[in-house]
Amino acid sequence: MLHLKSKGKELNITEYTVIIPSICVGNAAQLACDLLIASKQLKKIGSLTHPALIPVYGPSAYQHEPNEKVTSCELYESVEDKLLVVQFRAPWISRHTRDFQSQLVALLKGARRVVILSGSFGFERRIIEESPWAYRASDNFKAAHAEQLGNPEVIKWKEHTGDIIYGGGNGLQLFQAFNEEGVQVMLLFRYLLEGDNSTDASLIVRELNELCEDFLQLRSGGDGSFKLTVPKSWNLLFGNDVTELMF
Repeated sequence: MLHLKSKGKELNITEYTVIIPSICVGNAAQLACDLLIASKQLKKIGSLTHPALIPVYGPSAYQHEPNEKVTSCELYESVEDKLLVVQFRAPWISRHTRDFQSQLVALLKGARRVVILSGSFGFERRIIEESPWAYRASDNFKAAHAEQLGNPEVIKWKEHTGDIIYGGGNGLQLFQAFNEEGVQVMLLFRYLLEGDNSTDASLIVRELNELCEDFLQLRSGGDGSFKLTVPKSWNLLFGNDVTELMF
């Protein structure tokens, strides 16, 4: 399942934070991971293969790694920040999902903490005045981040307690699988709509940084702001321009 670029090397993610996107409404979580990879110039260290993953192969998605090829599932790393980002570029085949999920959890359960990003249909937010953000966190994650999660001036998220996240893909199932293994895990999602979700992706990254600034390390400059780098693959986010020959 795991194919590392450095032959003979093992995946050691002790003390690492792992970020995993759920294939959700608007692909917002995958786009957020794209922003993280491009902005922090993470290095591709390998890929995952499994019958659940539809084969994908294409040119580089990021300007900082122009010679890399993209596949269905890739691993990007920052050794300095002890950060590992998993990126999916294809949906999962349903009949193989459970097996792939169990193997993914077994591979990553040695991490210090896991953050799953997702989205939900905007019309599922019943009260308009409520926060567009919701989260689910394991007890040990809550204990480790009690100061941030308990501070309403910093975090205005609503804790999700339901059994379903409509439009959230496999995010909740992944959360439960990691939680059962005793891993510090949090699921963060935003209520959104289909369409151009690049703005939602940047908001997800910024919101996550409010909680986890210690490992994202995105802030720069004296004013505490940070700049996100848009991947070159976003130039054709909705395909090629319509050819003039049609007219």
